[in-house]
Amino acid sequence: MKKKAGFVGIIGRPNVGKSTLLNFIVGEKLAAVSPKPQTTRGVVRGIVTQKEGQIVFLDTPGHYKPQDRLGEWMMTEIRKTIESADLLYWLVKPELPGIEEEKILELLRAANLPVILTINQIDKVQKPDVLPVIAQYQTLYAFKDIIPVSAKTGEQIPLLIQKSFEYLPEGEAYFPEDQISDQQEKFFVQEIIREKIFKHTQQEIPYATTIVVEKYQERKDKLVEISATIMVDKTSQKAIVIGKNGAMLKLIGTDARKDIERFVGQKVYLQLWVKVMEDWKRNDQLLKKLGYQ
Repeated sequence: MKKKAGFVGIIGRPNVGKSTLLNFIVGEKLAAVSPKPQTTRGVVRGIVTQKEGQIVFLDTPGHYKPQDRLGEWMMTEIRKTIESADLLYWLVKPELPGIEEEKILELLRAANLPVILTINQIDKVQKPDVLPVIAQYQTLYAFKDIIPVSAKTGEQIPLLIQKSFEYLPEGEAYFPEDQISDQQEKFFVQEIIREKIFKHTQQEIPYATTIVVEKYQERKDKLVEISATIMVDKTSQKAIVIGKNGAMLKLIGTDARKDIERFVGQKVYLQLWVKVMEDWKRNDQLLKKLGYQ
């Protein structure tokens, strides 16, 4: 049997569970996960190698109407992912399609790629309630498959992977079989810190922040020393992230350090700083400097 290899893009509107699905498939927390929408900004790449071949997964930001230059960049990332994919998962909730789904359909029709409609969060509904959702989506697009799954429990994920190999081209693996991502450690540190900001702060704070890892160094004593700066839009946001007597920043740092240690398999010394960079999401030069290009 010839092996398959290809790229699978995961698309959908915000907060449908794209990052949760990627993390479950790969078996590691590669992408930030939060109940709040728009956790993912850039495309996160995860790699799965099985006897059938290799799949490189592309987790994209949620599709929404951009409000600033950062949002425009995120939408560009979605379009680029679709262009480079061999197969798409369109991840939706077990609900009837709405206006936002119509906009995503326009992208799918233009792309002319095989698409698996992946109905997530079936652990939250009764099985018969999914049937009218399937029936409605079947009238909208010629999907290769429609597979209800739970990214939280893993229900039907093996079937999703099995079906995916059927639609990928034959070819050699792109990466070594033990590699689970092509991103560097700094990227995952950023994702973990950003996830903890989403977890512990409210309102606009998570959306006004970006993380810059200034230092990532393994010392001779095997301790990984990390210094990272949390960039915010306003002075008032800086005060919230730091908290009274530094309590919030300490909470974010402690929580992040535990996940980073689990990910790298070593003890970590993590230092966090907070810096105001006004209107960074609307400044092309700053966005480029921060890696959004």
